[in-house]
Amino acid sequence: MSAGHKFMATAVDLFAGCGGISEGFINSGFRVAAVLDCDHHAAETLRSRAAFHGLRQLNRLGWYHKYFREEISREALFQKFPKIADDVEASVIEKKFGEHRYGAIISAIRNAVKLQGVDKVNVLLGGPPCQAYSLVGRSRDPNRMENDGRHFLYEHYLHVLEDLRPDFFVLENVPGLLTAKAGGQDTFQKILRDFAAIEPAYEVAPSYAEYRENPRDYLVNSSWYGVPQKRARVILIGYRRALGRTHPRIKSVFKQLLANKSGNVLTVTDAIGDLPEVTPGGGKDGWFGAYEARSLTQYQSWAHRQSAGVCNHRARTHMSSDLDRYRFFIDHHLNGNKRATLVDLLKERPDLTPQHDHLDKFIDRFKVQLWNRPSATVMAHIAKDGHYYIHPDIHQCRSFTVREAARCQSFPDNFKFEGPRTEQFKQVGNAVPPRMAQAIAKILLQELREIYRGA
Repeated sequence: MSAGHKFMATAVDLFAGCGGISEGFINSGFRVAAVLDCDHHAAETLRSRAAFHGLRQLNRLGWYHKYFREEISREALFQKFPKIADDVEASVIEKKFGEHRYGAIISAIRNAVKLQGVDKVNVLLGGPPCQAYSLVGRSRDPNRMENDGRHFLYEHYLHVLEDLRPDFFVLENVPGLLTAKAGGQDTFQKILRDFAAIEPAYEVAPSYAEYRENPRDYLVNSSWYGVPQKRARVILIGYRRALGRTHPRIKSVFKQLLANKSGNVLTVTDAIGDLPEVTPGGGKDGWFGAYEARSLTQYQSWAHRQSAGVCNHRARTHMSSDLDRYRFFIDHHLNGNKRATLVDLLKERPDLTPQHDHLDKFIDRFKVQLWNRPSATVMAHIAKDGHYYIHPDIHQCRSFTVREAARCQSFPDNFKFEGPRTEQFKQVGNAVPPRMAQAIAKILLQELREIYRGA
């Protein structure tokens, strides 16, 4: 880079959901010029988050906190800051591939990039919807979801990649992608071939030839990167093939990511131990209240930063029979730190047998999240019920709130989720943990600064 010129890396996020991967890239120093998602409630969350980042840049977060505490509406906030309102309107694109013309979508992305004052996108982000690759979904479908059209949603990602021609792409998905099939073809290998077949061609680092014997080497666990959750995901980091010839070091970006694992594993205590106690049905979907005075772990202090307090912290109302089951499972945790399953329940308390089908297939459908371990993977299913995410405090005896699930996903407390609580849960469960995304972003930013040194 020339003297006095500071390189600004730019990204675009497709299938953004509530913006977990964008959050991590922004916090590493990227400008995310456009985010796209078809879900209205997720797009509303993206708009609120874009307002936060805009106001933070202006050093006017006090106004965001007024909105966060529900003292003013978002419309009033935007009237106060019309430039931020214009940026939010342009950068958050609420459109769906297949329903809106592709030309309209790419034009909206290009318009957002232009308004940000940049002429090149460096990284394309995104995780095409993963239901078709889900191992759980396949176990319930007699056709193993081979006929599910969502196998091919990544092709929209390819079209945008071909149009924007970024230096890198980051594609995140569930482990089931590695073994998914559609029309008799191996989906994962087809995706890699398709990346190489577009113009310009892209290569995944490391190449599939290197990882052919064990494709699971593409898996990354969020707990390695300061996220208090065990969450294994396929992370594909690709680069423009021509760029690999002039800057061969970029072929090692994925291995650099693996080399940066943290040895400090965070737990459920780190994640939620400081949050206010609520009982079933208690709390608030929106603004809950200011923080209580108490000692904090390092992670909790990080979560509190630049936040006015706690929001999205309301517990479900549970049936009395489920509460009895929760107490049984929490008791097992407290008396020996042992996770019980439905097998234990049926043996020790048959009177609490749930009226569900296929009890033998889902013996861990009730699961206490243990204080001294990372949480289990937070999935979108948490929007349907919280049985898999039972709070370890027997006095609260309930499932996780949205804020607790968000803490396990490494969202800071100033991140406000919009929409009804069910939609908030869905957004959290579908998200990429921001801290894991930040670890990826740091590697790519380092490489991009080297590539554009002197530009």
